[in-house]
Amino acid sequence: MRKKTLKVFSAALVAIMAIGMLTGCSSKSQNATSKQSTATPVTLKFVLFDGKKAATDEVWNEIAKEYKSKLNVKFNIEWIAGTDYAQKLTIMAASGDQWDLNFDGDWLSYYQMASKNAYLPLNTLLPKYAPDLYKAYSGTNALAAATYNGNIDCLPWTMSMTERPIFMWRKDLAEKAGVNIPTDSVKTVQDLDQALTKLKAALPNKKIIEAAIHPEFEAEYNLQEIAHYYVIDLSDPTCKVVPYEQTAAYKQEAEYAKKWQDEGMIWKDVLTDKTDHNLYINQGDLISKVGSHEEATDSRAWTDKGASFASSLMYPDNFFPTRTPLANVVAISKTSKNPERTLMFLNQVQTDKKLYDLLLYGIQGKTYQLNGDAADYPTGMNSSTSNYMDWGGRWAFWKPAFMRSDSTYSSGFWTKEADFVKSSKSNVASPIDGFNFDVTNVNTQVAQRDQIFGDADKMITVGLAGDADTAIKKLKSDENAAGTDAITKEMQKQVDAFLAAKKK
Repeated sequence: MRKKTLKVFSAALVAIMAIGMLTGCSSKSQNATSKQSTATPVTLKFVLFDGKKAATDEVWNEIAKEYKSKLNVKFNIEWIAGTDYAQKLTIMAASGDQWDLNFDGDWLSYYQMASKNAYLPLNTLLPKYAPDLYKAYSGTNALAAATYNGNIDCLPWTMSMTERPIFMWRKDLAEKAGVNIPTDSVKTVQDLDQALTKLKAALPNKKIIEAAIHPEFEAEYNLQEIAHYYVIDLSDPTCKVVPYEQTAAYKQEAEYAKKWQDEGMIWKDVLTDKTDHNLYINQGDLISKVGSHEEATDSRAWTDKGASFASSLMYPDNFFPTRTPLANVVAISKTSKNPERTLMFLNQVQTDKKLYDLLLYGIQGKTYQLNGDAADYPTGMNSSTSNYMDWGGRWAFWKPAFMRSDSTYSSGFWTKEADFVKSSKSNVASPIDGFNFDVTNVNTQVAQRDQIFGDADKMITVGLAGDADTAIKKLKSDENAAGTDAITKEMQKQVDAFLAAKKK
């Protein structure tokens, strides 16, 4: 027994020593790789959204200086105006231009760039050169959504949020007018209609609501709107695609919009009125809106002293999609000369609050000042005159754990937003998150459909299209003539293939 124990112990000792030697070799190898990867100075070219601010070069030079020992990089930042961003980015890719990283999103050029294989696959590089960022994605739907044709081709933001509809109203003005609408009492569109009627009766000279919007009606039927005005039912595992104008939700939306227009809740010249509706709300000229949890809980810049919103979550028990991880992403160009160093930079941002402050807010005392833990504009500056803060495309770099409070978002705001998403099982990730509808086979029909629906919907949702049933009947007829059946067939075929591929 003793000899057997000694033999086992000896074997174990040999194994431990061997593992130690291998671990040491691995550690040395990793250290050598890390040192080797930063030994040569490189310049990273980033393409970012919107306009360059006055102190941008100074901030990015400071980042390069502060992290020379860890990253040994300089930065060449190119800015493209938001109005031109998607088009110019795709032209750059088609021309074979060289850059390392760019901002993108599902509302910009992500799907087009992905379909053209313009982004570098990161399946192997991500866990090796950005292990902390890779770990941050674990347990989320982010990388699944970011996978196109089997390749991880972008790095989504790490935010968690939902745009589930919430009814908001000027509580202060309602109470002054003698209207009592209890918080969380407006859960359905029928409740909403009753609340609007009360507000209109008490405040007849005010604008009551701007429109009937899709989410408040889609939520009743567990619908998610997808590309080209189609919807899927989140309670249907087959993900049958349906043109929105063919649903009961849209019929109801059109009927209520007409009712609210006829009863003066929506003002007559709403479509020609160019005034920012948020300004109307802040000044007390517009009494309510349907928005998101983010809008209901942020720190709105009220004009009226003592102004405040009350809110009510609509259809809280019905399925509603969380916001896609692809809303804001960064991607590495297929032409990148330094993908490893770019990923190392992104990994440093994931773990280093000092770098995060530099990247998001800039240089303390010059581009921002601290008010406690809050990042405020320097004295005399605001959002329109900022020399660095609020730069376009920053959203893809947002990290809830590091974000400072500011004039819009209180301390811990985005952590609470994530908690709100987790608070209900009815907040669900879309089963087709990451699906990209290829319009090649129905390009003409899609262009016609988008134009027809967009023009009609603009009138229908504010009640200016005449009788609701007649307006929808005409919309259906026009869309059918434009080839909606062909689009539906092609989209369903692609959705089915997408779902089948996810099961493999």
